[in-house]
Amino acid sequence: GLSFDFEGRLDSRPVHPKASVPVALPENSSSAAVNVAPSYDHSAATVARAERGRSFRQNVYRNWLRCLCMKHRDDENDRFCSSRSKLDSIPLQSKERDRKNEKDTRSSKVGPIPLDLEIEILLRLPAKSLMKFQCVSKMWSSIIRSQRFVSSYYAMSSTMRSHRFIIAFSNGESAKREDKRLFIFSSSYEGEESSSSLVTNLDMTIPSVTVISFSTCASVHGLIGSTRSGPFVVCNPCTGKVTMLPCSGTHTSFGYDPVDDQFKALTQVSPYPYQEPNVLVHEVLTLGGGEPSWTRSKVTTPVYYTATRKLCINGFVYFGAWSPRNRIDPVIGCFDVRFERLSFIKAPMAVVCLEGESILIEYKGKLAAIARHPYKPFHSFDLWILEDVKTHDWSKQTFKLPFSLGLGTNLTSPGINKAGEIIFAPKCLSRDVQPFYIFYHNVERNDIRKVTIKGIADDREFRRRYGLAGDCCVHISPDHVESIASI
Repeated sequence: GLSFDFEGRLDSRPVHPKASVPVALPENSSSAAVNVAPSYDHSAATVARAERGRSFRQNVYRNWLRCLCMKHRDDENDRFCSSRSKLDSIPLQSKERDRKNEKDTRSSKVGPIPLDLEIEILLRLPAKSLMKFQCVSKMWSSIIRSQRFVSSYYAMSSTMRSHRFIIAFSNGESAKREDKRLFIFSSSYEGEESSSSLVTNLDMTIPSVTVISFSTCASVHGLIGSTRSGPFVVCNPCTGKVTMLPCSGTHTSFGYDPVDDQFKALTQVSPYPYQEPNVLVHEVLTLGGGEPSWTRSKVTTPVYYTATRKLCINGFVYFGAWSPRNRIDPVIGCFDVRFERLSFIKAPMAVVCLEGESILIEYKGKLAAIARHPYKPFHSFDLWILEDVKTHDWSKQTFKLPFSLGLGTNLTSPGINKAGEIIFAPKCLSRDVQPFYIFYHNVERNDIRKVTIKGIADDREFRRRYGLAGDCCVHISPDHVESIASI
């Protein structure tokens, strides 16, 4: 179906099958070309025509070969593509993957992470991880230790992270000083409302420190301060840092000023009997913001005896007290952490018991006291709430429990949880190896649920190793916020 014109060009016009085709065979062929008669004329004109015919036939032959080669090449390409049609997807996918990887490589070659984004990432990390990441670079160490970052971390922990349930106790007063230990356990509140048990982990062990029933060991703005006499211990369970401050007084209060972002300790230095009959001398230690600085201040108020544990609420440290000369006028001591002023609030007799069994708690952001008879079965209690600090106005609510929780003198209350349930817990560990338990009382539904605390008193080997006995007093902070602050 192929023909050529007399100029040697390819003619695309179809050729009839019976038509003659002016195609020449090779010169060494024994057959003559189709429709070409042999010539025996040897004249010059004949020779010239023969040369022209031979040249023409050669051109036609070359063009024919060229067309055959082109057609053969096209056929081979078609067959090759057809045979690889089922396998083409693999190299195509590979090419797509290579292009994607190249694109990802180009996109990954971005500039450094902005500093604001780095800070946001660091704020969402656990406290223990941040302590390790201080070794990454000087810049990270400077960021993590800055006061602005510490404050932002605490604010995020207050709103986004689960608060911790802190339990602190020592191995008793009977232990030798070199054998004394303060153990701090913690547990997460996740799933606490529907769970019948909490699993604790040992966060810290502080040597040569002990706490008893009258000691203060409470959580204040992410730190825990503990003292009865001797060194004042401040620790952070999240970072593991411990600071011991020398305090010469017998009673020390630990508070936090949210306005100036400062921790302060108030210690009573006047010995018994008092040198001045109407004056108590206190020292105020300002912590943080550089080197600790001491300031002395005198309080010209009637002499008092501290009757309860200390409690810090919104920049004020409260404690129950009474005067040895006029015991019919119980008061609540109120130390303003920011302005370093100590004042007194009149309180009902039931709020400050002479036996030292008063329980001060924070109830919905206000100071409250739980009053119950210490030597009778604990089946009811009165909740006194300080409604107005300026007018010394108190309100009272009486609650009856569904069943008795035992002898009142064996129980205390560390406060409430997020759901508003009042927590009751034993003052000391049991003498026998058995789980420690607490009670949650819902005042609206008037029901009680018992929650077992696992991991603090049910390990026989742990109790034997550290000499835990029945005189191990327990201190609970139910709403501890994770912090990276240090003194």
